[in-house]
Amino acid sequence: MSGETPLRRADGPIRAPRPTVTWAAPSIARVVDCLLGGKDNFRVDRERAAAALAADPRIRQVIVENRRFARRAVQYLVRECGVTQFVDIGFGLPAAENAHHIAQRDDAGARVLYVDNDPIVVAHGQAMLAENDRVRVVGADLRDPAGILGHPEFTRLIDLDEPVAVLLTPVLQFLSDADRPEEIVRTIRDALAPGSHLVISHACPETRPGQVGRVMDVYRSIVSSATARERERITGFFGDFSLAEPGLTWLPSWRPDLAVPHRVAERVWQLGGVARKPDAPSA
Repeated sequence: MSGETPLRRADGPIRAPRPTVTWAAPSIARVVDCLLGGKDNFRVDRERAAAALAADPRIRQVIVENRRFARRAVQYLVRECGVTQFVDIGFGLPAAENAHHIAQRDDAGARVLYVDNDPIVVAHGQAMLAENDRVRVVGADLRDPAGILGHPEFTRLIDLDEPVAVLLTPVLQFLSDADRPEEIVRTIRDALAPGSHLVISHACPETRPGQVGRVMDVYRSIVSSATARERERITGFFGDFSLAEPGLTWLPSWRPDLAVPHRVAERVWQLGGVARKPDAPSA
């Protein structure tokens, strides 16, 4: 591995089966880990992280605010909506507080399925969460939503006859238009029971086109399909789901713990929202 240090947990090396990884290629999950000060990354990831910082020095804040938004969304869904099932797609390398930490803090019975197509992410998650029988980590790709919905671990842990919250934060921005993201999200929406929710965050060039464009160029050097989208396109991913207040907003403005001035919030060039699937019409 050209002198690179293998990925390790704090208490020793990961014991999960070794995934097949091309160490010469950067990974979005490891680049994000590097930007957040983590150690589960390699030289090639650190080079891309430096390029992202050069493209927009606020990129760390964008990533941090995305994670804060996801945590607030999960907390809202558990406390105010009574959701106890979560599917987090494209969750990245485990952080200090992931969806299951937030959900199970308020409801010990909450169940969380993590999905990612990065083998290192999956290995990390499986190793760290092996003893939590209400949490599972599976390797699958959002480009195959039927494969996710039909995965044995999904069907074992998640009951699609009951409300589910699906987190896409911010994985949709790594799908190109050629991947037919609207069709992918529609497949997920259609599979969910009434009362289910979608949580989406996504890069939007509305107020910071230069910074967003430069960061997307860096991301495309890692994932060629990376794509920022306009507000209208992002809104369309929710379909006929009803957006919870305050609607689709810049991430720091979505139900913040403390009020954030708009001029500050818009610097974090990702929009986020939470929407509920309508109840089935009465017979």
